[in-house]
Amino acid sequence: MKIIPFEELYNSDFVITESLSKGQNWYTRNNFYSCIGKPKPSHTLLWFKNCRAKITDCNGKVLMAEKNQIAYMSKGIEYTVDFLDTSANQDDSVVFHFQLKNTDNEEIAPTLSPKICIKNVDTALALSIKSAAEEFNKSIVCVPTITSVIYQILAIACQTQRKKVVNRKYKYISEGIELMESNSDKTLNEIAEICGVSEGYFRKLFREYSGENPVDFRQKHRIEKAKQLLLMDTHSISEIAYELNFADIYHFSKTFKKIVGVSPQKYIKNENFK
Repeated sequence: MKIIPFEELYNSDFVITESLSKGQNWYTRNNFYSCIGKPKPSHTLLWFKNCRAKITDCNGKVLMAEKNQIAYMSKGIEYTVDFLDTSANQDDSVVFHFQLKNTDNEEIAPTLSPKICIKNVDTALALSIKSAAEEFNKSIVCVPTITSVIYQILAIACQTQRKKVVNRKYKYISEGIELMESNSDKTLNEIAEICGVSEGYFRKLFREYSGENPVDFRQKHRIEKAKQLLLMDTHSISEIAYELNFADIYHFSKTFKKIVGVSPQKYIKNENFK
């Protein structure tokens, strides 16, 4: 199992398969679940819809979950759950089971320890989860409905965890990171000034954060967006250059060829004939 933390999973491409969701009533099941001695065959997301819980892993580590939180448990681990404040006449929790792999078909997990991945489920997400859980009672299940909600939950978890890491380790340039990742047309010097640091210090911290210097980072991600827009066939090359904040079409074409190895026109032709 390859570990890719939530904050790194944020910009990773991953695949969810074998999705299942259902509501659960633990009041009628003695308020207790255990997979000790029976490692989980799938990844689990558990929304504590109308209850609290105490999750204890096989090493005795305890994680307390409050009502309206979502916990993640990785495939292959063992744990127990004591459900608290349950009721006889309603679903206490909603569970999602699924498989998780990267695009190289390797099994992955954000962590091997039980973790609260969402601390407060908002109304929109709650409605999506309820809709996914209702699929279990249908004769024909719409698997994409369930899978899409799992993607939604993991996306929110990734965004939240990544923001925590940025604010903790790179608080001095967190606003600059947001500007860089939103493809702002501001210069590096302007972004550094907004952060209240020198351009050199911004470059140093940004390289530490992303593994790339700011210029390369900005160009690479602009070109990745350009590749998608070119294949959508809804924008001309000049429109793409303008939309992605290149100085002009010539600068865009030169940068595209440097990074991709072919001109935008040839890239479109090559992809269309694959």
